[in-house]
Amino acid sequence: MVGSSLLVILFLGVWIPRVVGVPGIDGLLQYWAIGIPLTLLLTAGISNGFNLIDGVNGLASLVAIATAVALSQIAGLADYPIMVDLALMFAAGIVGFALLNYPFGLLFLGDAGAYTIGFVLSWFGISILLNAPDVSPWAILLTMYWPVVDTLLAIYRRSRKNLDVLLPDRLHVHQMVMRALEICVLGRNRRQIANPLTTLVLAPFVLAPPIAGVLLWNQNLNAFLAVLGFGVLFFSSYAAVPGLIRRFRIQWPTGPDLPR
Repeated sequence: MVGSSLLVILFLGVWIPRVVGVPGIDGLLQYWAIGIPLTLLLTAGISNGFNLIDGVNGLASLVAIATAVALSQIAGLADYPIMVDLALMFAAGIVGFALLNYPFGLLFLGDAGAYTIGFVLSWFGISILLNAPDVSPWAILLTMYWPVVDTLLAIYRRSRKNLDVLLPDRLHVHQMVMRALEICVLGRNRRQIANPLTTLVLAPFVLAPPIAGVLLWNQNLNAFLAVLGFGVLFFSSYAAVPGLIRRFRIQWPTGPDLPR
């Protein structure tokens, strides 16, 4: 993904123009030594984030559709009609995949599919920032909030244990929720139900940030506060899940073991 983004930068001569919506800080991005590395980091991170959330049926496609539709709405509000059409067409293509992926997993994104979706959507966001100066970069972040915060959580979780941040684990939010459903609600050997049900449970939390991004598309401070608010909700909810599972595990000892 870094190589692909570098090719975009080399051929088009553009990179991310704003990251915080403050002129004094964002002005530094005009210098290629700052703007290009940051663009490579963000696009690669978002691409990897979509791959990380592709762990249960329908979740990655739901996030991708919500992101694409939200970006199209922001582009429309900012009078950038080309991106309206591009983002909606991209969303429609993902809907076609989602029909086969959810709920039975007849088709999967795989690494290539997830990385491609993240790459395209990250550059859609950059394109909006380049062509619509009134759009808040925090609003763009809100449209793809779930993969970003899940990636940040994974980095924090693994670095805290002195593990390689690139190593896989089974402690992503969707995995914890699926495990909680199996232990607390459905019982063992119900993975085929818990898997798609996890996406339904997470859907309100996945959809709320993109909706906020559209509503706050040109309100930089409010969009920033929304990013902080959703971050507090995300991390506090994640921290509470293991305790809830262990509590039910005492009452229902037949549940599967939790990672420690």
